[in-house]
Amino acid sequence: MRILHQKPDDEWLHANVVKEQMKRMDPSFNEKSLGHKSFSDFVTARGDLVDMRVEGQARLLHLKEA
Repeated sequence: MRILHQKPDDEWLHANVVKEQMKRMDPSFNEKSLGHKSFSDFVTARGDLVDMRVEGQARLLHLKEA
């Protein structure tokens, strides 16, 4: 998410864009192999690092300040 936040876009990012970037960085990434039913579950488990909001069908993510 830090990589994507370096772009001058809105600070809330679509979860599917974040997941695609993670897969590009590590093609073996799979939230199911880490014990999560979905990418949303994976993100929710990282609540200390990422905020998620739902807008209709979209899941938007925001990296929390360090």
